[in-house]
Amino acid sequence: MKLTLLLSVFVLTMTTVLSSTYFFGEQTKDTRIVFRDKLKYEAIPLKKRVKTFTYNGTPIIKAISCYDFQNSEASVNITSGGIGFNYVELRLKSQRSYRLDYAIEIYA
Repeated sequence: MKLTLLLSVFVLTMTTVLSSTYFFGEQTKDTRIVFRDKLKYEAIPLKKRVKTFTYNGTPIIKAISCYDFQNSEASVNITSGGIGFNYVELRLKSQRSYRLDYAIEIYA
């Protein structure tokens, strides 16, 4: 059980998916939103925006949802913590010349 959880956390931290919505973990009927925020950073011409988002809470994280309002080729990576931890650090990277505009939800 612990090996499976550790392996899934490792795979999640090393995986980058290119899409407009990122969902890490599993949302079940007993999960609830413990944190919701909207991040918005304006575009810089011909540059990519790279920002780090950090969440520290007390409940164990079961799922993380990141919705890109730009519907661009931006990416989100979990750099530390995440599913099975009570903290997470996300690295958000925009498409060149696009702004970062994300809604982030953490489920426990």
